[in-house]
Amino acid sequence: MILEKFQTQNKLSESTNFGKSHLSIQISLDGFSFCIFDKDLVDVIFLKKFEFSERAQNPEQLLNFIKQIFEKENVLKEKFESVNISHQNNLAVLVPESLYDSEYKADYLKYSVKVLQDDSIAVEDIENYEAKNVYIPFTAVNNFMKEIYGEFESLHTSTVLLNSLLKYFKNTIKKYFFVNVSKHSIELVYMQNGEIQLYNSFLYYTKEDFIYYILFAMEQLGLDPDSQPVTFIGDIEKEYSLYSITYQYVRHVNFLNINNFSLSDDFYQLNSGLNRHQFFELLNQF
Repeated sequence: MILEKFQTQNKLSESTNFGKSHLSIQISLDGFSFCIFDKDLVDVIFLKKFEFSERAQNPEQLLNFIKQIFEKENVLKEKFESVNISHQNNLAVLVPESLYDSEYKADYLKYSVKVLQDDSIAVEDIENYEAKNVYIPFTAVNNFMKEIYGEFESLHTSTVLLNSLLKYFKNTIKKYFFVNVSKHSIELVYMQNGEIQLYNSFLYYTKEDFIYYILFAMEQLGLDPDSQPVTFIGDIEKEYSLYSITYQYVRHVNFLNINNFSLSDDFYQLNSGLNRHQFFELLNQF
């Protein structure tokens, strides 16, 4: 079953020229989100999130879920000026540029990811970081999207996450410990003096798993939970049990609150149910 979890629509969306708009899509085994950015209005005019009642167990089931969404959402069938599609999975690894060799892409993944012989492997640059993001995309989904949109840019969500955090915090000297939360996964990013010191991702299914990975990473980095703040991004709010258990062990817990360079203050004022820490990757794909 596919559940509609969130929708916001700008009052000017009916007059939008989709031929001059950008479509951002984010795909995971747990759900599907998209937003439309009007380049003339310089603002997002449509955002919607779907969640799968059960996590997709294989590429065929994921593709079936996405086809069902496309059958229902007519706006996705419009002709857009540009399209970005980001893949959220734990099939990615960062490799320093000094160690990267394109002939050994699969070798970088095989120590943490099961790589099949027919897997397609993609590589992206992390800007201002001298590292490559090597990952396995949802190839069947990309092929389906190509039938609909022709050319589009395919990304891994961690590429968007890291590039965006570097963009917003590159000139800071503070220590930041970010936790990007999704339904069954978290990404941990530690930044110091505007540089990334750690990136890792974990699957979790209980709140105990959730806090274990956070505290373990902080311990390995020598960070004191009584003094180092944790900044949440993504699908988490104060009333969530994940927030409560974190607050039991970490003294300072907050939410990412940045001014997105591509969004107006009016966007958030018109959509009071949307917070600045939500949909971070999706809203930074254009």
